[in-house]
Amino acid sequence: MKDVYDRLVWLRSRHDRLKKSKRVAADAYGIGYEVYKKIETRENARNLTSDQTLTIARFHKVSPGWLMFGEGKPAGLGGVRLIGEIGAGQEIHPFADDGAYEPVAADIGNPDAVAFQVKGDSMLPLARNNDLIFVGPEQKDIIQLIGRECAVMLEDGRRFFKVIENGSKRGRHDLISYNAEPIRDVTIHSAGLFLGLKRNGH
Repeated sequence: MKDVYDRLVWLRSRHDRLKKSKRVAADAYGIGYEVYKKIETRENARNLTSDQTLTIARFHKVSPGWLMFGEGKPAGLGGVRLIGEIGAGQEIHPFADDGAYEPVAADIGNPDAVAFQVKGDSMLPLARNNDLIFVGPEQKDIIQLIGRECAVMLEDGRRFFKVIENGSKRGRHDLISYNAEPIRDVTIHSAGLFLGLKRNGH
């Protein structure tokens, strides 16, 4: 399935009622028939909006990231490992690695994503107390992450959720915060890209 159109058709073909017609699918999704009829064409499927993606994905219990971008597998709104907390100064405190992390439900297409729970108000306005932050797997190629929000591990072992910027020289980086002073000229071991959040209680 190389594009959104293929994934839409595949989802509908697997549902006994929806495979009968686009009109039945449109009614089930709560999307106007004329709108959906245009969506389920190869030339227009890429224009699927985020709201439409979420509606269709939730109906079929698949990942919105998979439906829109082909990320991961159509395995549903599966569990993401909750592996730590983000506290004051946006510092990350991993839980003890006992091999039994608590899974949390998430609309995240990346099967290797992990979650951190926000504690306190250091991440306002992005996130509030007890919200969940999802990040992708750690990577070494920091160049691609400049200007992006990431979970960062420094060479000295400290971890933060920050925006990565270039430092004063090659191999050094600045970590920019929402509500704290920047951390200047540090050496980053690895970082995972921010993928999204889930509000407390949702």
